[in-house]
Amino acid sequence: MLKIRLGGIKVFEKRACLFLLCQSRADALDDICSRLAADRINLGLLIHIADFGTRESLTAASIKSIEAFSGYAYGKIRPSECNLEKTLADACRVSIFPHDQRPDVTASLIKVLADNGIKPYALGSSPSAMTVIVSSSDFQGTIERLFDAFAFRAYDSYGDWQVAYRGQEELLKDVRCSYHEQITTIYDFAHRTDLDLWSVTLPLKRLGDFVATLSGLNQFRLRMPFLVSISPPNEEKLYFSFLFEAVHHDRVEKTLAKNLPDLHSFCLGPVAVFFLHGPHFGDRYGIANALVKALQKADVPLLALSCAVSSISFVVQASDTNQTIKALNSVFQTPAGQLKN
Repeated sequence: MLKIRLGGIKVFEKRACLFLLCQSRADALDDICSRLAADRINLGLLIHIADFGTRESLTAASIKSIEAFSGYAYGKIRPSECNLEKTLADACRVSIFPHDQRPDVTASLIKVLADNGIKPYALGSSPSAMTVIVSSSDFQGTIERLFDAFAFRAYDSYGDWQVAYRGQEELLKDVRCSYHEQITTIYDFAHRTDLDLWSVTLPLKRLGDFVATLSGLNQFRLRMPFLVSISPPNEEKLYFSFLFEAVHHDRVEKTLAKNLPDLHSFCLGPVAVFFLHGPHFGDRYGIANALVKALQKADVPLLALSCAVSSISFVVQASDTNQTIKALNSVFQTPAGQLKN
């Protein structure tokens, strides 16, 4: 099998994850972001799906220690509105890059997991990378199998990577910073508005059929600028949300119907996706909180979000594009000045 050539792989071991299922009108994203920001806790990964067809939202957050969740999540959540699905005290984040918005890269990553019975508790895209959360017990198997599907520029084999990584892991264990900017600086900003947001829910045992869907769309040389997925520990389902250009609506619909004929999927469009880049989003508290608060203040509904690696990607209605740009300008600045429409 011909391997897909990629630039690199990055991992963080022994991370904690929180999963929340809420009624859409009462999702816990704001509470998670504000409380972690107040405690100066870095968000290594944050994924949010505002509605997957049942008027419910799902949120997954990954940080360094499970203790940081227990102080507020259990007391905050009202059973009538939100359920704490479960927490994972010992998980790993694995990122591969760059994916170049190619569906076949994401399909190959998911196929590695599906073929080896490894559950992806969460998947999140950034413009450069795809990040997956797996249990620590599946970590070594995940990395080894990734080298069967991908050829990484810096490493010829799993053994080469292991030697290099084991020499650097101590440097990555503890990152402590303090920030005092009155307005947060970001490197860059981009957005697109010609997109459809697709959502599909499938049993874990059907993960291979979703791989076939992405592989089928890749044959048409389509680009997929955004994908997130959440699968809480106590469920055998996966909830996916992803973007394709609206001009390809019929092609995506037919490919989903061919590979997942008995499963419900729905499409929302037109939507816009925004990308905010660095610095150090993954190592810095408060950035996701500033974004969520700004959108709430501007009365812009957030449809989906992925905070991964060094970027935040989020989806809103296309009609909210101008209002979103105004909201971003109220809390972020770039070296070139204000964000442009």
